Amino acid sequence: MNKFFKSAVPIGALGILALGAAVALPSDPAMAKAEYTMKIGFATINDPQHAMGRRVGEEIMKASKGRIDFKLFPTSQLGKIPRQVEGIQLGTQEVFLTPPGFFVGVNQAFQVPDAPGNYASLQHGHKVLTDPMFRDTFLSLGEKKGVIGANIFLYDGTSIASIKPIRRPEDIAGRKIRVLATPMERAVPAAWGGTGVPIPYTEVVPALQRGVVDGCRSSLVVMGYTKFQTVTKFITVLNGGYIPSATWLSKVWVNKLPKDLQKVVLETPRTLEDWGSENAFNNFKKMEKVWNDSGAEVIRFSKADQKRYMDKLAPLGDEYLGKHKNPQVREIYALFKKAVAKNRP
Repeated sequence: MNKFFKSAVPIGALGILALGAAVALPSDPAMAKAEYTMKIGFATINDPQHAMGRRVGEEIMKASKGRIDFKLFPTSQLGKIPRQVEGIQLGTQEVFLTPPGFFVGVNQAFQVPDAPGNYASLQHGHKVLTDPMFRDTFLSLGEKKGVIGANIFLYDGTSIASIKPIRRPEDIAGRKIRVLATPMERAVPAAWGGTGVPIPYTEVVPALQRGVVDGCRSSLVVMGYTKFQTVTKFITVLNGGYIPSATWLSKVWVNKLPKDLQKVVLETPRTLEDWGSENAFNNFKKMEKVWNDSGAEVIRFSKADQKRYMDKLAPLGDEYLGKHKNPQVREIYALFKKAVAKNRP
């Protein structure tokens, strides 16, 4: 394991055994017949979320000695993201992998890790999010509404894929940039004179082709897997914010399991957090090559421009989260800032 992705506390004996054992297939005579099957859904395919979903399924199957089996459902086969959120709450879907921000309808504090300008690097962000001081409280935010956070990892930093190049922060001025539908997301391009335009992700490529937007703020990795490089020949790696993902369990389903299997499904995903962020980091390097090989230009700001960009974004979290009307959002944001400071390199 890369030393940069060691979490704040060591993996317990249960996790070490689970990660070290060979994957036992359902046909193994030592395995019991599956009593339960997890439907593991996510909106992406062949990416770090897909890899985490598979590992979660495999490790739970092993730890349960085959009593729990799993099936993977990529590319929103179980429904679009809002439908899968509902499925987790209702117990019609057992496991869902997605960024916490998509659960803001469950608890508005789930947007806190999206605060821009806080992470010095992917490694720093991983340490912040997996620090028990923050993680344990954060992942429990949805339990009253039927959602259990089982693990969290960093998927990627933010980049802007654009029709015209963005080489300096000032190049954002006058551009219409697709963002998520939150005030803080819209404020990020606005800080440099751009306009944040909320558009569902599946509609962004046609919007770029029609000139509805000039660029998209998202992950280089996920945009690469969804072929943005066929439309946008420039992508600027900004890392002003980082995109976490998490494994979410249905509390309705977990409560139906016997106590020993509840322990398995609640504890096993946590042992994969270090692996998840390291796998995502390695995936970024591979996908950057895909962008380059496609003929697109991968752009990074100069060191001085990057500092100016980050310095302008850093106050946005304080403005939109630190002063949020919801007291729990303010509380979780304060906890997040403590973890940021504690783990800063």
